[in-house]
Amino acid sequence: MSTSLSRLRQVIILGCLFLSCQLPLWSQSSLSGSGVADDADFFVRLDAYVSYGGDVDVIDGLTGRTYHSDNKVVKTIHSNFPKIMGGLHKMLLDLEVKYMNFYLENGVLHERELIALAESFKITNFKLDRTNWMVREKAILTRLQQAPFFQIKELVIWEKEEMDSTLPDNKYARNLRYNPVNASWDRRVLTEWKVPVVTKWSTHTVIKNQGLNLETNKGFHIVRDQGLPHTIHSSNFKEVSVSYPVIVSRKEDTQAQIDRIQIQIVENLSHLYDPFTWLARRATRFRTVFASELVKYFKERKYRVNDRDWFNVTICNFLNDVVVTNRYGFEEVYDLFVTQQFENSENALGEDLDLLNWLPNEKRKGKGINKNKKVYIDFDQPRGGRWVVFDAYLRYGDKFLDTLRTNLTSLKKKTSGKEVIMRTIEDVSGVPAEKYIPAAVKAQKAGIEHYRARKERGEA
Repeated sequence: MSTSLSRLRQVIILGCLFLSCQLPLWSQSSLSGSGVADDADFFVRLDAYVSYGGDVDVIDGLTGRTYHSDNKVVKTIHSNFPKIMGGLHKMLLDLEVKYMNFYLENGVLHERELIALAESFKITNFKLDRTNWMVREKAILTRLQQAPFFQIKELVIWEKEEMDSTLPDNKYARNLRYNPVNASWDRRVLTEWKVPVVTKWSTHTVIKNQGLNLETNKGFHIVRDQGLPHTIHSSNFKEVSVSYPVIVSRKEDTQAQIDRIQIQIVENLSHLYDPFTWLARRATRFRTVFASELVKYFKERKYRVNDRDWFNVTICNFLNDVVVTNRYGFEEVYDLFVTQQFENSENALGEDLDLLNWLPNEKRKGKGINKNKKVYIDFDQPRGGRWVVFDAYLRYGDKFLDTLRTNLTSLKKKTSGKEVIMRTIEDVSGVPAEKYIPAAVKAQKAGIEHYRARKERGEA
């Protein structure tokens, strides 16, 4: 079970190299993370994609009727829109299949290592519950393979020279707002996805509302009522109709407009077009399952410690941290924490939260991303205790792991798990626990903040 400390360091170094290759998979929250918006060849390949299907109506936003002007920008965008959506649809499928395969293959190995490590600590017979293993993801993927979710039904054209601060009273004008600060117009797309669900106990409709400011790529994502059950079937998902507003100008260069508008479309739809956000952000969707399942299982097992509320969370997260470090590198532990604390939001879509409450009757509420949140670690709290134990493992490797295993599995009667861990730290480090713990807390805070800063600079 154990390896030498030099081997541990080797594994960590190799793990960091592996992590640098795999984190783009973990980190995707939508197509926006796949780099498609920065792919210069994407538009070159448009003709290779299968058109998205269906006719796209071109509407004059001012009149609400069919757009008839002979505008080359509009004609080109109209012609390319189905191809752009076809390309995005294919990329979403490819990305999700790749991600699910990565998770399935590595998840089996991760589970195997965690089971063996837990077993060595006398947490026996642990096994992940696979009865609901990715069933919702598979239902969504099957539906996507049959037909797209999104159908762009209308391309709503607004000619800049014909617009003023007072817009016509029609449904299309509701998705525009004049911004006096920079004397320009904001555009938005709002969608509502209704999924009828039949369970043993009831029939109900799950609704997901999304919205995105097309200029800022900030928006909202709100799932109302209950989430999707594990009994969901691909046939439950219906088509979502979308109107996409475009502002064109007679004064701007034609090709420059075409290039700019098409790039915007790709950026916008890469945020909007991700049905897997029904479940959770891809950045966290599978990464928390192992530790949380182990905690849930361990709660029902007997163990010779008496502070189970603290000990369960601390030891289970630590054991998973050991597996993560050996498989992906220790920075993966930091990355998940940073993602959860500073990058994840239940309601934000795109680059940040914008509830887009433009009209008097719109009163959406939601939580944004707290980028100014401080790192808080308290050893006496379960999730804080985990960081102190992790610090000792990073410093002393398998010497600490083996000593902790021996001290816990040799207990003859119930005692404090916290005291066992503190004694183990003292045995291995030679430093009194009351001195080691605050130093470890300080070191882990610094490590998390350092990693966070590197990640924000694109270096991690």
